[in-house]
Amino acid sequence: MPCIEVSLPKINQETRGALAAGLTEAFCSSTGHPAEIFGLRFFEYDPTAAATGGKLCDSPGVSPYLHMLVYCPRLKRSIKQKVGAALTNAFTRATKQPEWLPVIHICEHPFDNIVVGGKLLTDAYEDCAKRSFYYELPKD
Repeated sequence: MPCIEVSLPKINQETRGALAAGLTEAFCSSTGHPAEIFGLRFFEYDPTAAATGGKLCDSPGVSPYLHMLVYCPRLKRSIKQKVGAALTNAFTRATKQPEWLPVIHICEHPFDNIVVGGKLLTDAYEDCAKRSFYYELPKD
């Protein structure tokens, strides 16, 4: 159910494996979600296929385009802070590139917005149906 899409320059298999393990551990230890339900996808690009500050990423002195899109249930602000720091640290450790700092967008959703096996999570899993969100949206 929670997942991350990572955009970054092409990397080797060893680094990709280290990122997969590190990002999964970082997210799951910060949120309490089990690793078995966590997905991760890499979008790797050739440095001539991305730009930062209007310059292609293969230009001298240009930082690579680094982006993580985190899809997850709604999280408390304190958990989002932990997730952001943990993902950034895991990314730095795995890539061994301390100057690489990914932009992380957290896209939260209620369990009623997730379909697995053709059913809303709140219909498929009683535990999800019982959970309340950490804040209530204002009523119109």
